[in-house]
This record gives sequence, C-alpha cells and structure tokens, in this order.
Amino acid sequence: MQSLKLSGQLLHELGRQILSGALESGQVLPTVETLSEMNGVSRTVTREALKGLSALGLVESQPKVGTIVCARDHWQWWSREVLQWSVDAKPNQHFLLQLSEVRRVIEPAAVALAAQNGTDKDFQVIREAFERLEQSVGNEEDWAKADYEFHDSIIAASRNELMLSLTRVMRDALLYSRKTTIPILKEKREEPPVAALNQHRAVMDAVCSRDEQGAYQGMTQLLESVKVLIQDSEEGRKQNRNPSRSFQ
Repeated sequence: MQSLKLSGQLLHELGRQILSGALESGQVLPTVETLSEMNGVSRTVTREALKGLSALGLVESQPKVGTIVCARDHWQWWSREVLQWSVDAKPNQHFLLQLSEVRRVIEPAAVALAAQNGTDKDFQVIREAFERLEQSVGNEEDWAKADYEFHDSIIAASRNELMLSLTRVMRDALLYSRKTTIPILKEKREEPPVAALNQHRAVMDAVCSRDEQGAYQGMTQLLESVKVLIQDSEEGRKQNRNPSRSFQ
C-alpha cells in the first residue's frame, strides 16, 4: 500500500512538471536509478510512476535512448489527471481558452437537445439549480459550484450520455475556470452575478419553453462572454509582465 501511495505521489509530481513545461516534449528523463535517488523512493515505485505516465501518453520508452517526454498531441487530455495538472500549471490561460472553445462546441448543442428532449421533471431540476445560483450571489466558491451544477442539469436533460460524461470528466477544470473569471469582473468593477445571472436565466427560460434555437443562441452568447473574460485575463498578465505597455 505504501508503495502504491509513493508511486502515485511521484506520478503527480512528474505529471505536473510535464504539463507546466518544466519537463519539455522530447526531453530524456533521468534513468530509473537516478529518479529513484532524486526522489528518495525505490526503483519499483519509480517504474510504477513511469508506467502511469506512459498510460497517459506523457512519456514513452525508446530503445537505446531512455524514457522521453512525448509530444503534446500524444497526451491523453481527457484523463482527469492530465486535466488537473493543466489546471495546476501556471500560466494556464491557453488551456482555459481551449476549454472554453470545447464548451462552445458542446454546450449550445446540448441545451438545444435539452429543449427538445427534456421532461417536466428535468425542467424542475434546472429551475432549482438556477435558484441555487441566485442564492450563491456574493460567495465566489458557492457561485462557481452552483454555476457548474446549473450547466450540468441542462446537459443531463439533453439525454446525451456521451456529452454528459465528457463534461463531468472536465468538472474540476470547469470549476477552476469559473473561479478564474469572477475576479476579472471585479477588476472591471462589474458585479459578477448581474449580467451572468441574466444570461443564465435566458438560457433556462428558452430550454424550459422548448425553444431550441433560443437556447442555442443564449448559450453561445454566454460562452462568448466567458471567452472574452479569459482573454482579458491573458491581457492583464501580459501587462503585469510589461508595465510600460499601459502607457502606450
């Protein structure tokens, strides 16, 4: 049991280093013996950690070369581990923008399906989720959680199990994305819930009235707003890195 715990810790440590870019694609990792000494663990623990990274497409063993970090297009992006390490990596605006693009493809279609396939019971669940969103105003942690649950309730009403499963795999990343955008609104001296709450209400009303086109358009507009906020976050980071830009 202890060996499994240690291999899991090493797996996460190496995974975070790869996702953050500290270990770059194409880089040859130290030998098992060296990694074991560096991390104070047995060779068995190190081999198990490397095996886990290999299963996630992050590393591969090449004869006469050793274990190398794979190119990003080999990574198993939909694994919970890789998603979490992407969230932990800083800066991660590029990842968040890609996440928003995935949502832009999936969620408008999902809400249209929810308007088409949802039952009265589904619509009641959606309304209750929206009420919790309203009640979370003023609490960033509660807002992020309630926002996720609202979107999840609509996707569940779509009756598309693949869409629902995919978005639930992304749960932690989606929660993090929501927590990222709230402070940006505050910097703009805007109250996060006001505009966002109205957009969510419009989506809810369209879904519950079986307005497929309205639901699709409403969700599209909502997600475009999210993308703009993430882009603003990236711009702010660049300005902090280069303060002179603010005077141009």
